[in-house]
Amino acid sequence: MPIYEYRCAGCGADFDQLVRADDTPACPWCESEDLERKLSVSSLGSRREAASTSLPLAKGAGGCCGGGCGCH
Repeated sequence: MPIYEYRCAGCGADFDQLVRADDTPACPWCESEDLERKLSVSSLGSRREAASTSLPLAKGAGGCCGGGCGCH
């Protein structure tokens, strides 16, 4: 079951939702089903591509293997 990012056309809220094949997602705030699925990090295919579209992290503060997870 994939997690998708949505923007609600009714109230403008942005949210993530786990969606099953037979589910019709609705806004958790206004319950509208008039949603726009957004391009999400998981749909880009790699962390490198996603990182280029986000704000830079402080040195040593990044996710796994960036010093923040304690694996090194």
